[in-house]
Amino acid sequence: MSDNKLKAIALCRVSTMGQLLDGNLEPQEERIIRAAKTLDVEIIHWWKLAVSSRKGKNGKRKDLREMLEFCKSHRSVKFLIVDEVDRFMRSINEYYWWKMEFQNIGVRLILANRPDIDPDDDRAVFDELIDVYRAEQSNNERIEKTAPKMMAKIRAGYYPSNPHTGYKTTDIPGLHEPNEPIWSAMQTAFRAMINGECTVPEGLKLATKLGLVTSHYGPRAVGGHPVDMHRFKELMTDSYYCGVVKMVDWPVINENGLHDKMITKEEYLKLCELADNKGKKFIVNRNNPIFLMSNEMECYECLQKKKEYPRLVGYKHSNGKKGKYLHHYNRYRCRECGKNILRDDLHTEIDKILDSLVLTDDQINKLKLHLRKIWRNYETELIERSKIAEGRLQVLKDKKGELIQSLSHNPDLAEDIKEEIEKLKQQIHEAEIVAINAKDFERDLIEFTDFALDYVNNWKQNWWILDKPVMSRCKQILFPCGISVTQDKKVYTQEISLVYRYGSTKKASEDADFVVVEDPVRLELTTPCLKGRCSNQLSYGSL
Repeated sequence: MSDNKLKAIALCRVSTMGQLLDGNLEPQEERIIRAAKTLDVEIIHWWKLAVSSRKGKNGKRKDLREMLEFCKSHRSVKFLIVDEVDRFMRSINEYYWWKMEFQNIGVRLILANRPDIDPDDDRAVFDELIDVYRAEQSNNERIEKTAPKMMAKIRAGYYPSNPHTGYKTTDIPGLHEPNEPIWSAMQTAFRAMINGECTVPEGLKLATKLGLVTSHYGPRAVGGHPVDMHRFKELMTDSYYCGVVKMVDWPVINENGLHDKMITKEEYLKLCELADNKGKKFIVNRNNPIFLMSNEMECYECLQKKKEYPRLVGYKHSNGKKGKYLHHYNRYRCRECGKNILRDDLHTEIDKILDSLVLTDDQINKLKLHLRKIWRNYETELIERSKIAEGRLQVLKDKKGELIQSLSHNPDLAEDIKEEIEKLKQQIHEAEIVAINAKDFERDLIEFTDFALDYVNNWKQNWWILDKPVMSRCKQILFPCGISVTQDKKVYTQEISLVYRYGSTKKASEDADFVVVEDPVRLELTTPCLKGRCSNQLSYGSL
């Protein structure tokens, strides 16, 4: 470093990490070095980074504040050299504010494309102002055009930004794929925590052991850094991993992104609970497969008396004997009064209720009509998916054509090219299936309708295979007033959904959307268990 030359610092800037990794700083660096030679100054410090310079972002830029402090502590620095105006920033007000900040401590801003101009020349001042104006307008135009394009990509299922941790880019912009082993490490740890196999700190250790690091992307990306607990909880609560595509502060959200989903939406909600739960190590397992009606039914008398804990819960009851005479019984009991009922008897009576629910032909036709109306709301999204599938298919076919052409020009690489062509053939076959399925809207509607109607018309068969949260919601739909057990151990419900009727009720009206039930729903009083009961109640057999 020469003590005779004037000193300078230099700034090379790009907007994104992708541009930085692609080598876009080197041309700036070359032009800045040429400008320094023209001025006969020596550059003693460089700032090379990726940071946004759009309007409103420059006041808190860390690089500019570091440069300002460096110049204050190194008074020999007289120049700040940047490639062009837009490499410094893209905001008129902020540009001149920062220029004056450096000028006040004796540092002159130099543009590498015009290093030897007179700063007091009127023409030079005007040209600089025009360049700054163009930089701001270019940024404004880019923002106005980019946002709608990116929102359209989100609506189509793409994510128009850098890949999340665990994902990497593909040949299709915005469509990301799993980045192994990070993707599998996260999925394994997430599901271990959800299933109660480990705590959150243990989940982080497990994921790190399996290969979790901060994701790097781009052609020059290597390695990664360990993930700390704060970042790990951010990953746990990121809805992108359950298929949601969105950008901060944008109104467009797509619940079904095209990327491979790491977890389901139900698993995502459980991870959010775990991330926010500071006291408990595990989520309480309320889905006991032995006592599926636990906390789903009430004791009728305790409910009428407005007791605090009228719900039934499952438990294993022992006869108190020892050795071979010891027997256990599965029962439900009221948390308030302690009344108990054998589990198998309770489930059998519930089966009778579910088996007696009937959908008439009129109700089925009405439901089909409503399902078709709902389906139309999804057709727009299905059409977009069809176009996406066809687009991907065309991309693969074009790529295959390019490889076939290159095969004749590169005989030395024939084996490698043929291997790639075989892979593409398989991908094209899979893409054709996806494209065909995406276009078959009517078949999907028919299959969906048949499945839905068969499911809701066979509750006895389907009820006991429901997940606990789904069972709770179905119970609210089928039995709006709930299900209770009376003191004499009879199952009682005051109302069923208007969608259903019992075999003994009248046929639905042709003009009604759904069955309108007169009075509380009940079975014919010829049923043995109902003899002697009030006509405004529905009950089933003695347990």
